[in-house]
Amino acid sequence: MSTFHKNGNLLPTDTSCEMRQSDSSREDVGADLKEENLKQRENWTGKLDFVLSCIGFAVGLGNIWRFPYLCYASGGGAFLFPYIVFLGVCGLPLFFLETSYGQFASLSPITVWRLCPLFKGIGYGMVIISGIVCVYYNIIITWTFYYLFAAMRSTLPWSTCGNWWNTPQCTDEARNASDDANTTVVRTASEEFWEYNVLERSDGLENFGGLRWPLFGCLCLAWFIVFLCLCKGVKSSGK
Repeated sequence: MSTFHKNGNLLPTDTSCEMRQSDSSREDVGADLKEENLKQRENWTGKLDFVLSCIGFAVGLGNIWRFPYLCYASGGGAFLFPYIVFLGVCGLPLFFLETSYGQFASLSPITVWRLCPLFKGIGYGMVIISGIVCVYYNIIITWTFYYLFAAMRSTLPWSTCGNWWNTPQCTDEARNASDDANTTVVRTASEEFWEYNVLERSDGLENFGGLRWPLFGCLCLAWFIVFLCLCKGVKSSGK
């Protein structure tokens, strides 16, 4: 390229060098911003926060009510021996591998697989599974809140029959054995409370029923609590 000088003479100029310098400066700025973002990545405020977060990740509602049932149904104390063996051989080493690699890389489940792009699908699978677990676990917490609020009465609503949701087949402790013998199908008060009060179970798939506003309110409460736990990132998740 050429440009005009003050005297009217053409002077050749090499703009390619200037363009290369501007491109290199942009790359330097981008690298600096990327490094700054990595430095500003949030970390745990203490070791206790990390430990509590790991416990909250590993221990859930299934450990409270599902594991005792599986232990009882699978042989009781005999079930604990293979469980402890596989926990030490497979469970704890894989858990330690995941947490240590995550702490070392400090990246998301998808980005961390830059180490081996062939396994990047594992990262997507982890994110999808976490999303599914969040949805159905919040439903379980919703039912827990519903039972908690329903228990704030002098008489538990699932302990007696005679309520608006009960059927003639309902039985409770107040009825004797002769009354139960005259009934072809016997259902406990707790079963009917679950099906006809909590869920308001319909006749079939062709009848969807209406929106359960009490359950909807409990679901909003559950998601609000999750928001409070995650609103500040790792600084609040371990509290």
